[in-house]
Amino acid sequence: MTGSIAGRSGGSDDTWSYLNDPRMPAMEHGWKLHVSARPGELEAAVALVLPVLARHVCHAKWARDPETLRELNSGARSAGSVGKAITVYPAPGTVVALADELVAVLRGREGPPVVSDRRVDPHAPVYYRYGPFTGDYRTGRSGRLESVMTGPDGQLFDGLAGASYRRPPWAEDPFEHRTRPRTGAGLGGGRYLVTGGIARKPQGNVYRALDRATRAPVVVKQARAFVAEDESGADTRDRLRNERRILRALDGVTGVPRALDYFRHRTDEYLVMTDCGARDLRRTVQQDGPYRDDALQDLAARLLRVLDDVHRRGVVVRDLKPDNVVLDSSLRCRLVDFGISALDGAAPDGSTPGYSGPVRRGAGAAEAADDYYALGATLCFAATGLDPVLVDTDPAVNRDRTLLGLGRALPGPEHRAFRALVGDLMSFDPKVRAAGAERLRTGTHAPGNGHSADSGPSAGSGPVPGRRFRLDDGLLTEIIDHTTAFCVAEAHRITDPTAAARAAVPTPIDVYGGSSGLGLELLHHRHRPGVRDAVEALAHWTAGQSRNLSPGFYSGRTGVELFLAGAHLDPVGASADTDTTSPSALPLSGPGGGPPEADLIEGVAGIGVGRLLLARHAAAGDARTPGGHAERHLAVAAACARMLAAGTARLTPSRTDPAGRAALAEGLAHGEAGVAYFLLEYGHATGDPTAVRRARTACARLAAVTPDVLAASAAPGATRRYGSWCRGLAGIGAVLVRAADRLAAPEYLALAEDAARRCADLAPRMPLVTQCCGLAGVGELMVDVAMASGKAEFWDAAETVAAIILCRSGGTPARPVFPDTGLTRSSATWAGGSAGVLAFLRRLHDRGGPRLGLLD
Repeated sequence: MTGSIAGRSGGSDDTWSYLNDPRMPAMEHGWKLHVSARPGELEAAVALVLPVLARHVCHAKWARDPETLRELNSGARSAGSVGKAITVYPAPGTVVALADELVAVLRGREGPPVVSDRRVDPHAPVYYRYGPFTGDYRTGRSGRLESVMTGPDGQLFDGLAGASYRRPPWAEDPFEHRTRPRTGAGLGGGRYLVTGGIARKPQGNVYRALDRATRAPVVVKQARAFVAEDESGADTRDRLRNERRILRALDGVTGVPRALDYFRHRTDEYLVMTDCGARDLRRTVQQDGPYRDDALQDLAARLLRVLDDVHRRGVVVRDLKPDNVVLDSSLRCRLVDFGISALDGAAPDGSTPGYSGPVRRGAGAAEAADDYYALGATLCFAATGLDPVLVDTDPAVNRDRTLLGLGRALPGPEHRAFRALVGDLMSFDPKVRAAGAERLRTGTHAPGNGHSADSGPSAGSGPVPGRRFRLDDGLLTEIIDHTTAFCVAEAHRITDPTAAARAAVPTPIDVYGGSSGLGLELLHHRHRPGVRDAVEALAHWTAGQSRNLSPGFYSGRTGVELFLAGAHLDPVGASADTDTTSPSALPLSGPGGGPPEADLIEGVAGIGVGRLLLARHAAAGDARTPGGHAERHLAVAAACARMLAAGTARLTPSRTDPAGRAALAEGLAHGEAGVAYFLLEYGHATGDPTAVRRARTACARLAAVTPDVLAASAAPGATRRYGSWCRGLAGIGAVLVRAADRLAAPEYLALAEDAARRCADLAPRMPLVTQCCGLAGVGELMVDVAMASGKAEFWDAAETVAAIILCRSGGTPARPVFPDTGLTRSSATWAGGSAGVLAFLRRLHDRGGPRLGLLD
């Protein structure tokens, strides 16, 4: 079939230009093609590809300009975006013919490799993979946004591009018959046998390997061609060549690797170095806990000694951070990754936000004092396990909040000298940084040397680390007003058709990460300006979306229905969704095709909780709720209870967690606590003796394992996730508070109090301010325990958590910018954004109030 480009519709957004063929059949997913190109060759590539597309039925899109393609090719958005200059969506059965024509016209051209795809031909930048054609997004079990594809048997498959090629089991690779180049027995012509991976990045992978010639362990670092290419044409390979140059200049310096070999394979280049060790500082802190006292002082001195030796060779590191500090078995420090380092002042562009980024030089040669800022930020991480705050547009605000967080993690006079040292090293004044380094070098920063940390760091270095916000009622009210206004603005942005058309990814509609979670929190603020209109618009927008959702509560249709019911809007198909014979009411299988999931987020326990909430809403006599809905919702909840009792629905087995990892098996989101909570509320709502007995058994089992979780959370290497709502003690404690009330069991409240105290200890080390895995979830537990126990201790703890949230945020104290789970931007989702933080602050201010997902 032939056609012309002129007869097709087009358009553009902030990233893409589009070509839409009216003859193209509606397809949710299928085999698609990607054409890779360098930014300077985008226009030529499009000119070659469009005539080919004119001969086929297909949709297509391409990067709207070279600067956009440069960002895509940098890998900053995702590993899966690199190289995707042009995307083609072929009609069924035409992908091979179309690919071959593209290969013919693009043969010999170059572009970055597309790591999520397979290459059609080694001599042309044409790639293919099976993926979504339309944006059908939902929140997955991990809380990550998934682009969901549904196969012929109902099996779900995440369609988001990753760092390697994947295809769903129902799709047969149309190019599988073609001979592929053999990968060979090793790198460097077979000399280096890969034994493991260190990092997988868009710019290139880093491997551990064995040098077959010397039998020595080595590290091999790859630089992929044309990735992260700048306006001058320099790409990742140039940075690897710079690293080789730097390592040659540092040859013989203790504390850095030696360059052993450099080779090229096709267009990629590889640097071989000595192996400095298997543990970096980030992993060490995450596994063993933050450094303290003498160990912290020793780390600071060791790092500075290595920096001094490096600086004497005329090198400025420019990328010192926890990931690049390697520790051997004796905990001696090694610095790695010199790709953007400077020799005699000359260096490629680049920096790491929060570490080298805040003192990145726009002009002039790099100086040794530049590394001292990164040294201070690295020591701050070692002491807290927290990366610097990044959400504010003003680096000074981010730096000040980072230092406030250090004061929260290391309070008390015994840490004054260290706090002052870090404050000096993180000064924006290079003279103050140099003076701080000299005091560390000579040991004159130690306690008792006459330096007064209480008076603040040395001249002009910034705030006193440890000085705290005073969170009085007036400030809390201002914060709530401001955050509500932000959430209202986000609701209008979601519902604005122009903004939606520009969005790279459609907004989900679920509770966990979408419009329904935002809407459910805004329902509690209808007395505030603009909220009613925002909720109404958000509800109508949500109801009008056609999405492939599971029946789940937090991640599926049940939660969406709860929001629409609260907004007095009947969801489409509500009667079908409350029919227990309908496949849409209850899951028939799990995400992987096994038994239905039993958990709270996605599975049967969550559906049951949601239906109990909907039944209560219907029983309240809402004028728009058809008669009998309460009974039908209760019937679905009863079916959920039967599935759990019969073992039809099961929790996904979690592997045995090694010491230092939070226990998913007991957690609220995907573990036993979530199931116990539903059984508890179902027994209370129905009064059925069998249901109450099952609830007692489940809660007793949860209470029995909680002391072990508490003990594990206090171990030296315990992860901060032990404090989280989703998998740790904040969620377990919330269930125990409910069980103490519902079952008249005061011993459960005592356990919940212990969980809250442990969460308070972990809070200063938690980087996220959010509900899921973050501080807002911890704060909600404090409110729950304070209300149940009547103890001021827990109200004080809740206020402390709120103050820590401010330390991890941008903006001003009265008008904060709360980071989402990405830490560099703000969003209004419930689980991972400002709506969830607002929920905690509302309950703290009101000394109680409804909590999402709880039947108060």
